[in-house]
Amino acid sequence: MRVKAIHLIMNKRQTIYLILAFAISIAGFLLFRPGVWQDRIESYLNEQVNEKGWTIEINDLSGHLFSTLYSENVSLIHENGATVFLPSIMTRIKVAPLLKGRIEIDQLSVSHAAIQPYFKPNDDSTSIDSFNFAPENIPLNIRQLNVDGNIYIPFDDSSRTVHFLIAGSVGDGKDEMVIDLQEFEVYCASPRIDIVINNISGSLSSKELEVDIKNAIINGFNVSGHFDYDRGEKSTIRSQLELSEYEIPTQIFSKLPLQPNLSKLSATFHFESDLTHYVGDLFIRNDLGLDMGGSFDLVRHAEYFRLESLELAGNDAKFKLQGLFEDKGRFNGTAQLEALDVSQWILDQPKTNLSGYVLVNGEAHETTITSLDINAEISESLLFDREASSFSGGISYKDFKLNITNPITMSIGPSIVSVIGTTNFEDNSVNLEFNLTDASTFLINNFWADSLSGGRATGSLKLNGSIDTLGVSTDLVIVGLEYNNISLSSFELLGNLDNLNAFSGGAIKVKFGNGTWNEYGFENGTGEFQFREDEIEISSFELKNGQDYLQFNGSVEQDSILILERFQIANKGHYLINPSPITIVSTDDRISFEPFEIHMDDGIIEGFIKTNPLQGRLKFSNVSTELLKLANRDFGYDLTGDIFGEVSIGQDLNPDDVSLDITLKNGVIANQPFDDFYISSLYRDGILHLEDLTLTDGEKTGLQVTGTFPVKADSTKPTMVDVQSSFKNVDLTILTQFAPKWETLLFGQFTGNFNMGGSTQRTRFDLEGKIDNTFFGPIPLGTVKGEAHYSNKKLKINQFSSTWNNNLLTGKASLPIDYDITSPNVQKWHPGAELMVKTEGNIHSAVFLSEYLAETDSIIGDINIKLDISGPPDALMRNGSIRIVNGEIYTVLMDEPIRQISTMGSLNDNQLSIQSFTGNIYDSHSKVDVDQNFTLNGSMDFTKFFEPRFDLHAVGNQVFFRSLNGDIEGYGDVDVTISGKDTLEITGVVAAKTGAIYMEFSGDDALEAVEEKGRTTTNYNIRFPIEDTFSIRNSQIDAKISGEIAMSKQFDGDWNYSGEIEFVEGKIYYYLGDVFENLQGVMTLDGQGFNPTLDVSASTRIGDAEIMLGVFGPFDNPEWRFESNKGYTESDILQLLTFNTRVAEEGFTAEGLGTQAQTILGAYLERQLERNFVRATGLKSAGLIEDVEISGSTDYLSQREGEEFSISAKVNQNFSFSYRRSFSLQGAYKKKVGVEYKLNPNFSVIGNVDETGKVHMKFRIRRIY
Repeated sequence: MRVKAIHLIMNKRQTIYLILAFAISIAGFLLFRPGVWQDRIESYLNEQVNEKGWTIEINDLSGHLFSTLYSENVSLIHENGATVFLPSIMTRIKVAPLLKGRIEIDQLSVSHAAIQPYFKPNDDSTSIDSFNFAPENIPLNIRQLNVDGNIYIPFDDSSRTVHFLIAGSVGDGKDEMVIDLQEFEVYCASPRIDIVINNISGSLSSKELEVDIKNAIINGFNVSGHFDYDRGEKSTIRSQLELSEYEIPTQIFSKLPLQPNLSKLSATFHFESDLTHYVGDLFIRNDLGLDMGGSFDLVRHAEYFRLESLELAGNDAKFKLQGLFEDKGRFNGTAQLEALDVSQWILDQPKTNLSGYVLVNGEAHETTITSLDINAEISESLLFDREASSFSGGISYKDFKLNITNPITMSIGPSIVSVIGTTNFEDNSVNLEFNLTDASTFLINNFWADSLSGGRATGSLKLNGSIDTLGVSTDLVIVGLEYNNISLSSFELLGNLDNLNAFSGGAIKVKFGNGTWNEYGFENGTGEFQFREDEIEISSFELKNGQDYLQFNGSVEQDSILILERFQIANKGHYLINPSPITIVSTDDRISFEPFEIHMDDGIIEGFIKTNPLQGRLKFSNVSTELLKLANRDFGYDLTGDIFGEVSIGQDLNPDDVSLDITLKNGVIANQPFDDFYISSLYRDGILHLEDLTLTDGEKTGLQVTGTFPVKADSTKPTMVDVQSSFKNVDLTILTQFAPKWETLLFGQFTGNFNMGGSTQRTRFDLEGKIDNTFFGPIPLGTVKGEAHYSNKKLKINQFSSTWNNNLLTGKASLPIDYDITSPNVQKWHPGAELMVKTEGNIHSAVFLSEYLAETDSIIGDINIKLDISGPPDALMRNGSIRIVNGEIYTVLMDEPIRQISTMGSLNDNQLSIQSFTGNIYDSHSKVDVDQNFTLNGSMDFTKFFEPRFDLHAVGNQVFFRSLNGDIEGYGDVDVTISGKDTLEITGVVAAKTGAIYMEFSGDDALEAVEEKGRTTTNYNIRFPIEDTFSIRNSQIDAKISGEIAMSKQFDGDWNYSGEIEFVEGKIYYYLGDVFENLQGVMTLDGQGFNPTLDVSASTRIGDAEIMLGVFGPFDNPEWRFESNKGYTESDILQLLTFNTRVAEEGFTAEGLGTQAQTILGAYLERQLERNFVRATGLKSAGLIEDVEISGSTDYLSQREGEEFSISAKVNQNFSFSYRRSFSLQGAYKKKVGVEYKLNPNFSVIGNVDETGKVHMKFRIRRIY
């Protein structure tokens, strides 16, 4: 019972609580209805804003404070007339803070707000004081704020609308309102304001605005950064902004004739401002490599902005800008450039290096430039192949009219172009004058539609009128003109045209200097042209080249008809002329030469020609073949004669048909003379039907060919071939000119028959006959006979023979060459097939070897040779043998050949093994024969027959050697190896026994080699130890020597000499005639060319005085030292050497001393003149002279009576010439030129011609006792 009572009591309490809670809820719901609180809210808000002159009116509130509150038509009205109208508000207000007097809003949405601020009369600025905005005093927290609407700003008699949108949150901080907006937008059509900001956060108070902007687009600027506006005692703005990928609007330049394609820019700004003065740093960059930084200083005045300075530097360039921009749109400025690269600012521009200044004045309206004045003076150094250039001038542009206010002048090096005048872009008319001074190709090409590749122009060019009917007048001279296939040393153009586009109304004169056209050369030319509405009259046109010329006159009518009234050509003694006008008609893509007649020398050409399709007929009567070369400069066949007959093209309307019925008389074809050369043929459907081709040259030579031959054959189907030909003493060049591979190799006269048959896919031919005077390259083969048959891709030569000068070679061959006409492998080796050649014979000259062996002149003797060649063409195997008896080998290195050669060699699989080789080398002048003293052994690899690989070893005992010029001769032992292929290596030792060197010491002349360049490169490395008596004997020295010399040469370089020579005993011949004996010392060679260093001494006696001579240093400039046992000075010694006495002893006068000094100096001068004459002229090194002698040089010092200055040059042992000139008063300036020819060692003929032209002859006899 008690438990039940307790439960009953509890149930009653719960029921009471539930009733109380429900009653409280009902009361709360009724209590927090908007109608209950509207007056309180409105009163509270008015209390907050009434002090500032504002009144709030709330029309109606709906919803509930616990959920969502709605309001419509809320108005804020200021006592000065400013209004804010909020037509629709949705909000969620937190109740608890509201009870405490604070407004915290969870969400606030305002749509279509209308704000109309107050403006003072006659003041364009909004009265900020009318708002007296102090957000830090507003106890407002809105978690989610969305506001959009319009601000209406009075302007003249209307207003301008600024639309805005705000989305984010606001809250009250300690001393400011905290904002965190996801979106903020402001838009105005005029003036254009378009701001879209995402993610802006910061704080707002009556004293300061500070925000961070992550992403904003302001009038097309992508901006981010930090902005701080401090409204303290002195308003200050501080900002750090990033501008990304900004593209300058093309609208700015839309009304200008030139619109630059500027690159997108990115920039960083750091600046500070008091709302009047803006100072900061600026850094700009882009994708073109621009990277510059600097500072700016901008000042706001009442009606304009002044840019005090903008300075940027970077990329090795500098940019400075100053200027002014008025509120009404006018602007001006000055830009200074230093090493500026425009390609980093403007797209698709070449690199530049601009320095100078630009002055700009203009006017802009609504961000569009409407007028512009520019004056500039700029230099540039990169654009034109690093040649210095400059640009200067001034222009004014307004209302589509461009005026050149200051002549525009552009120069590149010496090239100058200046322009004056006006252009109207509204009616497309121009009035411009160009003046050119040595203008380069680049400058010229900027003023016409085509392009010159070379030339410099001087003169004037005027353009006047509409672009469609532009008139032009010009007076130009172009030097070094290069245009397409025309090259002219000079080109003059004088004339005018009323309509350049239509080429009508006016006259032009042209004049050419020396030049070429399509490889035709000429010395000068002229032309005059009259331009009418439907006709161009060619008053005259002429090109001259010596005695040759081209002349014509006529007219061009209706752009399609050319009438040549007079036409003359003179070329290499031949003349062409038209007796009547020639008419050429051009319609669409067809050109027609109406029936014409042309006279060439005594011949006549008549006919007609039409193109597309090609048709025509040409009839020739006594016309020289020079016409073919005149018509086609590339006509490469050697053909002369006179043409008779007819050529028809396009018979029966078939453009591919060509028939010839031609006779050539009294001419030459490819070295083959003829009396008559007759051709009768028809070319149709790719097949040449040769009815008759006959060549005759009297009765000794003849050629006849008939048959059919497919010129254009289809490789997919066979075409029959049938050609028969016979030859009688016909020069092979007639055939080889069509096969360039053989044209320079095979020569001779052919007699025989050649017949071809089968088809284009399976061709056959037979050849039998002989070739007289046969040469294969430089190798004579005499008379070659043979017969051959070709079929199934194989040429079989059943037998052949070659006989010349008692030499005989015979053999046979099978060659796998593909001569099937349509084969893709035609004239090449047939893949997979093998070659076979067998030959043998007895010959007396192995010219086929000596022509391909370096330093070898000839190989002669009784030679028996056998050679078998077999295998695939790219891997031939050669076998055979060679035997030489009584042979001789002549080389370009030695005067004496290797004689009495007996050798035997066997060739096995391309390897030639020399089984035995003996011979002797001796002095034939001594008439003493010696036993065989020379042997050779080794092998040669003939895998590449004409490029053999050598591996030879030569040994000689007491071998005699004499150079071809006789400068060196002697006996020695030889041990030399020869190895290599393309480059031969000759190394070894030649031990000198007895002999002498007769070579004169003449500086670099010692390096002259007697070697002739061979077919291969030869390297030498040979040692010459001196083991017995060896001497040097020339006009300077006669001495016995010992020691060792090494001679080496690499490839085509000079000889290098190294080693040391000791002078054992001998004499030195002093240049004044004295002989120094007791020669001792050494000569060292350093291996760098012929560059000996001397350290020698010798002595002589003059009276009782012993004179010692020392020579030290490099051979070409040694130091001479003179000493005496009498203590004489070098001056005394020189007098002794010259006069056999001293001046002091003989008591010479001062005048006599001068004379003797002249003699000493003259002797030295003559020797130096001889040496320098040889070096300067190069005549001796070139092999044109052997020696030079100069005398009479003292006449330059003192012109004495009877003295002559002379130069004598020895050309060879038998011929010399001389030049003499007198300096005496009696024979002043008399000159003689003379020659001497030595008939034999003792008898000469001497002749000279004096300045009067008289010839003097005499004989000279030398008697030997």
